[in-house]
Amino acid sequence: MRGPVSLEKDWYINNLYEGKKMAGKGILHFDGASKGNPGKAGAGAVLMTEDGRVVSRIHEGLGVATNNVAEYRGLTLGLKQAIDHGFKSIKVHGDSQLVCNKVNGVWQTKNQNMKELCNEVRQLKENFNSFEISHVRRESNAEADHQTNIGGSVSEERGDI
Repeated sequence: MRGPVSLEKDWYINNLYEGKKMAGKGILHFDGASKGNPGKAGAGAVLMTEDGRVVSRIHEGLGVATNNVAEYRGLTLGLKQAIDHGFKSIKVHGDSQLVCNKVNGVWQTKNQNMKELCNEVRQLKENFNSFEISHVRRESNAEADHQTNIGGSVSEERGDI
C-alpha cells in the first residue's frame, strides 16, 4: 500500500503506509548537514518498522543554518512521523554524537537555541512508551544522510535558523 507523496516548497515526505497505524517498535535514522556551518543546510530521516520495512523518507531544505540545527531538525521530523504513524516504541540512530548525548542528558546544553531544540525533542519523546537514542557511525546512517543531501540540494535561502 503506497500513500501519497507530499511535496511542498522545501520539504518532502514519502509515506509508504499513509494512514496506517504501525504496531511494534519503530526504527528511526536521522541526519542533518550544513555546507559552510552556517550555510545551506538540509535535514533528513528514514522511519522503518522493526523488521526493516521503510515507512517514511523525509527531507527538508533549511536555508542557512548550522550543522547542529540541521541535526536536531532531522530528528524532530522523524519523531513527528513516528508519532503520526502510531509507534509507541522507537529506537533512534543518528551520527551526531552531540545530539544523541544531549538528548540522553549525558552532555549539558548551554546555548539557548540548542536548549530549545533539545527541549522540543524531549517533549516529543513523551509520546513514546519506550524511547532509545544511540550514536552510530556515519556509514550506518547512509539512507538518512542521503535524504539530508537531497534536502540540502533543494534548500532555498530562507534566512538564518
